[in-house]
Parts: sequence; C-alpha cells; structure tokens
Amino acid sequence: MNSSVISVPLAEAKSKLSELIERVGQGEEFIITRHDTEMARLSPVNRSGRAEAAESIARMRAGRAMRSASVEELRNWRGEGRR
Repeated sequence: MNSSVISVPLAEAKSKLSELIERVGQGEEFIITRHDTEMARLSPVNRSGRAEAAESIARMRAGRAMRSASVEELRNWRGEGRR
C-alpha cells in the first residue's frame, strides 16, 4: 500500500472519479481540495475489521454449540448481578 497521499483539485476529481476509485482499490489515498483547501479524503475501506469480527462470532457460536449451560449455572449467573 502506498503511504503517500495525493492532493487532487475538485474539478479534476469530478472528471476522473472512476480512475481515482480504481486507484483507491489498489491502496492509494487522495485528498480532494477546493481552492487549495482540503475538503475530502478518498481512501480504501478497511475490510479486515469485518473479517475479524465475523471470525470472532463464528468462534463464539462454535463454543456455544459445544457446551450448554446447566440450569444451576444459569441461576448463578442471573443472581450475580443482584448481589
């Protein structure tokens, strides 16, 4: 992934949006400016967070399927917050 951010004037970004999006998909980042003022950032979406969350949920579900709580454990857990 490219660590430098490229500044692009708004008019150019509007005319080359598809190209900029394609480059963002390859890891580049852009700052869109209007009259030399930074207005917006185009950057890749962090998809690894979603993948990590999905893996965590799958692990929790698998653990829950392997073992269920007894009635006594459920009563103890319910009572813990009431003391």
